[in-house]
Amino acid sequence: MKPSKKQSGPKIPASPKKTSDQTTKHPSRKPRDQEESANYHHGNLREEVLEHSRKVLEKTGVSSLSLRDIAGDLGVSHTAPYRHFPKKMDLLQALVAEGFRELASAMKLAWDHSEDPLAKIRKAGEEYIYLLLNNPRRTELMFGGEIYVSGDNLSDELRECGNEAYMGMFRIVEYGQNQLVLKKSVPTATLMMSFWSGVHGFAVLNERKWKSIQSSEEEKLSFQNEVSQILEIMIEGTRL
Repeated sequence: MKPSKKQSGPKIPASPKKTSDQTTKHPSRKPRDQEESANYHHGNLREEVLEHSRKVLEKTGVSSLSLRDIAGDLGVSHTAPYRHFPKKMDLLQALVAEGFRELASAMKLAWDHSEDPLAKIRKAGEEYIYLLLNNPRRTELMFGGEIYVSGDNLSDELRECGNEAYMGMFRIVEYGQNQLVLKKSVPTATLMMSFWSGVHGFAVLNERKWKSIQSSEEEKLSFQNEVSQILEIMIEGTRL
């Protein structure tokens, strides 16, 4: 910081040895901790870090995620993000929790979509496929990878969001069974996992294709028709 302009009034000579101390105590200069504190309070920093991290994750992968680099990108002190995420694993778990929260919302949307059990499960499949296609690297973290082999305990937030997403799909399949539309001879969890595995696998196998057709509305429409056909095949296998 540049020294402030000279103040009017009598000049008081200062000893050269105390120059640095006087500069530190100058009335116009903020204390160092106040300057850093201003950088910590950068809007809703936690949400900004998560949003930017999500973009970096999808663009260049988990290995490129760095809290220090993210701080630089956001224009805050390099230590600021650590107030919210003491280490990288905390950031990864927060990203995964966000993913499960969005999945839970998608399952709620499917549940509210229709009273028809088959329409519910069809919508659940569509929502799941496109959520994965638009967030493939995050989905990899959600179902495998660093957070489960790091040795770190999973956060309560992550466990809660994961369970909510799981139960969202479970409830849809259970409803279909209770309405005597889906197979009752198979346990609900097993039947749900069969459907879940199918939509997950389809999305993973078609990730590159989805990216390559974004500039063509005709190809996107053709892909959407393919999704509908795949879902019909999967649902047929779960029906009574």
